[in-house]
Amino acid sequence: MKGYYKGVLCRLGTYRIMGEDKPALYYIDSPDQETMLKAGFDEVRYGLWVKILTDEEHKEIITIFNKA
Repeated sequence: MKGYYKGVLCRLGTYRIMGEDKPALYYIDSPDQETMLKAGFDEVRYGLWVKILTDEEHKEIITIFNKA
């Protein structure tokens, strides 16, 4: 599922951390790097920008993406 989160185009998926799948947003595009960093994206691997979501953020993202 794709959508905008705080001005950043991203894809909703999961990211595996310490043997557990966590909900995550994968960066696709943004107007500038500052916007991306303010939205909370971190480079977890070279060139892979991801925002790991809390349960509350995940519910919020689902609601935002479903409206769009």
